[in-house]
Amino acid sequence: MAEYLRHRNLLQLVFVALLATLIATESRTASTAEDVVVAMLMEARPYHTISAELFEELGWNLPDGGDTVKALADATPGGALDPRQLESLAADKLGYRATWHEERYQVYGLDWDIPGLHLVPENPLPGLPTMVIINGGAANWYEFYLDPLNRAGLGQYLAQRIPVLLLSIPGNYRHGGWLENEFDKRIPGYLLDRDVSPQEAAIRNAVYTFRVVSEGVKAIVEKVVHGPAVIIGHSTGGEVQFILKNTSLRSKLRDLSIGWGTGGPASMRTMQEFRGIRQPGRDPHISQLRARTANQYANGYLGPLNPFWDPDKSRQAMAEEWMGREQRRRPQFKQPLQDIEHSSAVNLSVDIEAQIRDALRDNTLGVDADEVIADLFSTMRSPVTNYRKMIWTTALLDAGHWNTDPAKARELRVAEEFREANPTIEIRILLFDVPMTHYGHIEKPRQLAGGLVAALRWLTTP
Repeated sequence: MAEYLRHRNLLQLVFVALLATLIATESRTASTAEDVVVAMLMEARPYHTISAELFEELGWNLPDGGDTVKALADATPGGALDPRQLESLAADKLGYRATWHEERYQVYGLDWDIPGLHLVPENPLPGLPTMVIINGGAANWYEFYLDPLNRAGLGQYLAQRIPVLLLSIPGNYRHGGWLENEFDKRIPGYLLDRDVSPQEAAIRNAVYTFRVVSEGVKAIVEKVVHGPAVIIGHSTGGEVQFILKNTSLRSKLRDLSIGWGTGGPASMRTMQEFRGIRQPGRDPHISQLRARTANQYANGYLGPLNPFWDPDKSRQAMAEEWMGREQRRRPQFKQPLQDIEHSSAVNLSVDIEAQIRDALRDNTLGVDADEVIADLFSTMRSPVTNYRKMIWTTALLDAGHWNTDPAKARELRVAEEFREANPTIEIRILLFDVPMTHYGHIEKPRQLAGGLVAALRWLTTP
């Protein structure tokens, strides 16, 4: 019996030692992969490539694998979980504490609400700022918190290491989501405690300049983030960090810039060349919404790493399944004015001014057309000088930001233009050499989180 116990205890010790080794190895691998990226970025090159092998080593696991949040989303119609429920979840299960915020502010004499989910890690890496993530067109915070199957998204992985604030631009989130199948007939969630009337929504759509968005971002960041911050605006949201550079947020942003599928400000010649001249008549009246339907996601936004990828199905069928799963919680609309300003379309200024005056004629909300018109194309006035350090991240199939011929890649040309304006600073482009698209944050969220934290570590190194 004594011999049996001795052997059993010895086996237990061996098992514990092996388990400890495996855990240490997993931790060391993740740390080493991230360190390799940081070290790589110390060298000045036109761009840096993260191989597929190194990319797969990036990131870390979640304490519960994301199961706690997934269960909540799975139990909610359309996956549109109430973010306020997250505040009561145990931090040791999630790896972070979640707090929901709704900030009300005024622009053009109207109240607007901007919501955000603040995630604070239990064991953060020291010295790193809060990452503020702003959605692009027709999306909201859900996209950066959950994937379309309700599995853990980018924000949950990032929040294991750094504080994160996931924002939805005004109008793009509504408690419980939307039920209307006609996307252009939906009422944006401009106010979160009530739906505005269709008539009021039309007026708000017509004055939805980038000032409305950027003032909201500034207000909520000032309230929620105590300490340094960096802003990542995805896609259309990329304009915001540039607009806000020299505002009251400058002491938090510290003249640093980071991007994921971000591009440059609309004023840059590179961005104008890529977009070309926007033709009159292409857009709905600015008081209306533009629907974003599945066919618009079937090509450049859909790739082999998408959760719904199936080589036996058509791209349209895959996109319909993807967007169908997201239909309730995702807004699926875009305000034409926001899109026009983002697209550098100053050639449409006279027509847009006329539409604004038309939409606001005899309005009873007290909105002054001249004030709105004075704010048009703030995207064309973003400062491009006096940055301290900059880095953009992109992926192989992010067609709007990378190219199979790197010389034609938009991010590289944006970087060169910023170098001309800031000749003494360090600027980097980080390419993930994997078949991720513009929606890599739902395709490979764990690995992308590791890459973004590595980029952030380089960016904040003196």
